[in-house]
Formats: sequence, structure tokens, C-alpha cells
Amino acid sequence: MPEQCRRPPEGVEKPHECCKIPPLFADTDFEECGFKKLGDEPPQRHRGPPDCSKQLCMLKKYELVKDDDVIDTDAAAAFADKWSEANPDFKQAMDKAKERCIGKELPGPPQICEANKIVFCISSTLFGECPNWEESDGCQKLKAHIKECSPHFPK
Repeated sequence: MPEQCRRPPEGVEKPHECCKIPPLFADTDFEECGFKKLGDEPPQRHRGPPDCSKQLCMLKKYELVKDDDVIDTDAAAAFADKWSEANPDFKQAMDKAKERCIGKELPGPPQICEANKIVFCISSTLFGECPNWEESDGCQKLKAHIKECSPHFPK
């Protein structure tokens, strides 16, 4: 793996603003499940495995998990299709996310729950396949970095 692909590119202030991905879930549901909105303050560093209860709360609200907290792959695929219909610019990116993330054994340490893995997989795929990047220098640098380095990461 090239050295520059081992870290994010320099000079990208707020990478999450480089691609305006329409939300998968409603803001009110995020709040009800205990998520804080991404603001201007830096994210809090968390020690230990990520808490799964918030992500499970979200997936349960949308009936995307079965009774035993296992991802309902049929429901997840239908949810992704419905989201794509509402956000046609992202259809190709979501199709790739469905192929890559739904019904697959997702990589990651065992202490990371499936709910977190699938949401991360879908979100990062949508970001990496973004159809309309912001034009700032930092965002264009990030786009080039992703294009150059993505072949070196698992699909």
C-alpha cells in the first residue's frame, strides 16, 4: 500500500461536508436514539468498543433487524431501494452499497456489532461513490485520494 494511503490527505477541514449525502434516517429518530448532530465541535474520542444500542435503536425504528438483533437483509435491501427512489442521484452508489454491504460477512473486529458494521459500510460506500463532490480544493484533494487509494482497501 502506498505511504500516502495510510492516512487521510492533509488540508481537508471537514471531510463529511465534501459529499452532501441525503440522510438515511430522520433527524428526529437520530435524536430519539441518542445521537448528537455533527456540529462544528470536534467529535469526542471514545475508548473501547463502540456502543451498539444507538445504531440498533435506529435500525429497529425502521424495522431493519429481526427479533434477535440480526439484520433483516430483505428489509434492508427494500429500504435501500426506497431511499434510492427518493435520491436518484445516489442510485448507482446505493446499488454498490447493497452489493457490498447487505447480506455479507462484513470486515471488522468481533466487538463491533453488525448494526454498526452495516451502517458504516453503506455510509462509507455512498461517500466513496459520491456522484456530486463539493468543488473546494480540500474536497477535490479528498476525492483524488479516495480514487487513488480505494484499490488498496477491501471491497
